[in-house]
Amino acid sequence: LTTRFFNPIMIRLIAATLALALGASTTSAFTSSLIRRNVPPVSSSSSSLSMIGQLFDLASGKNAARITDIKDEIRSLSRGTDNGLSASDGARDKIAELVEELEGMNPTTKLSSDDKLNGSWELIYTTNEGSSAGKLGPFVGVVEQRIRLPEEYVNFVRIGPLEGALTATWDTLSNREWQVNFQTLKFTLLGIPLLQTKLEAQGTWRKTFLDEDFRILYAVGGKNTEKENIYILAK
Repeated sequence: LTTRFFNPIMIRLIAATLALALGASTTSAFTSSLIRRNVPPVSSSSSSLSMIGQLFDLASGKNAARITDIKDEIRSLSRGTDNGLSASDGARDKIAELVEELEGMNPTTKLSSDDKLNGSWELIYTTNEGSSAGKLGPFVGVVEQRIRLPEEYVNFVRIGPLEGALTATWDTLSNREWQVNFQTLKFTLLGIPLLQTKLEAQGTWRKTFLDEDFRILYAVGGKNTEKENIYILAK
């Protein structure tokens, strides 16, 4: 390991952990040497616990700030791309890079059942090139998902006065996966029903990130190909 690895925060965490595990007296020589690096000494188990807590709080604060920055950058890159349909290759590559980093800081354990799922979510970016991206013929609409636990799901596509509404239920496969059971598809114009049809289709959604206002999931399917597409939604 290089000396660069032992930054002040890491040194304090090592000292605090050793003091807690072995006793402050056992590690006094070690912590004394660390003081030469301007690291405060660890004098007791209680102070060690306090220091560990402070270090984790610091790390959590940095993560929260970085998460906010990444979400803002993804929103910016997605803006004006018709839900990703007209995104440049450079924007797609950058979003993929940011998503990977964001997924590594996912704050939610039960992505399939957490109450943060509730509410209305707007699609801001997808790699899907078909109707799931809001594309109907030559037009691209606004895509909104409405979720109300434990069982209500409606996906809206709105293009001016035309609205399509897809209803579904789901079975929870794991903390990260749903099997989505599509039920009906209905179109209305100015609120007047035009068409309604029953569906017998299923899909698997794999979720990788969820917080109060941002969701990332993957699902198979798309125009002219069967592949796993990413969907990024925000409140």
